[in-house]
Amino acid sequence: MDRKDLFTLIKNGLEPEVSADFSAADANSAAVNAICEHFGINMDSNIRDIRAIAPAAFALIEEAVDEILPKRLENVLGAFAEVKQFARDAEVVFKLSKLGKARARLSIVKGARGGIYRAARLDSASFQVPVEVYTVAVYVTLEDIILGTYTLGELWANILEGFEEIVYKQTVKALTDSNAAVSHGDNKKYVGVSGLTLPQALDDAVARVKQYGTPIIMGFSSQLSQLQNAFANDIPKEDLSDVRNIGHITLYKGTRVVEIPNYLEDESTNSKWVLDDQYIYVIPVDAKPVKVALKGELTIVENKQPTGSEKWEAHKLMGVGVAMNNNYFVIDCVQD
Repeated sequence: MDRKDLFTLIKNGLEPEVSADFSAADANSAAVNAICEHFGINMDSNIRDIRAIAPAAFALIEEAVDEILPKRLENVLGAFAEVKQFARDAEVVFKLSKLGKARARLSIVKGARGGIYRAARLDSASFQVPVEVYTVAVYVTLEDIILGTYTLGELWANILEGFEEIVYKQTVKALTDSNAAVSHGDNKKYVGVSGLTLPQALDDAVARVKQYGTPIIMGFSSQLSQLQNAFANDIPKEDLSDVRNIGHITLYKGTRVVEIPNYLEDESTNSKWVLDDQYIYVIPVDAKPVKVALKGELTIVENKQPTGSEKWEAHKLMGVGVAMNNNYFVIDCVQD
């Protein structure tokens, strides 16, 4: 089997094109059998033989992941983010479009020190995003894949979900912390505004963001569940269906509503969430204000543990920036 056919089978094993005659299990089996044939091993091979070819096998898997990761991230984040892959030696610069008459003069990018965001003046219609290495632990070895303990699809899901989580964390961090870097004006953030209800604040924010583009409402389930469309005290059937199926409405007075996932910081105790869920964000999506840069090649490497166990990790150069200034709103749903 030539390398091109092997690469195609691995890609389909990671993200199967399922049909009536071809299941995800079939796709995984075809890919695993092709890997075994290409490297001269089988399910009866000893662990030393499998470990010997693991770097070369994972190199093919890395290449396949690199080909599909940007598109899949954009499918998930595309409502508000532009995702772009850059070569390892390329400058990470996004061209800004649809800036309009009142184009953003400031941007928010991650600073040199972790967790700090700084303002950066946009002197031209381009936006540079700094990148750093991010790591996702996958806990899947080649032996697991060969023996069928885990599938290529499960490996891919771990990688995709891990990088999704990183992007969401960095995006929310930038949006929430940007008050320290950008002057918003008195009405930009509804903190402790007495007598202003969430619907009133949201209606005002949506009306203002419309001046810059098509608005989208982003927030966490705990706050989005408060939203409803009531016309003459009659709640639309579509809203009731949304609440029943996903816990919140998906369209608020004509504006799309998108849930931001939250993550447990310590899954052993399930006691603390990573992201502060008290905010709702209203942002213009036309210019894809969130910029996600993927640079160079993904690498999956073994990280040996002191106990003797194996932990495989996926490393990728990545950066997240928010190219906005005076055109989005942060609503604090917990009033003082």
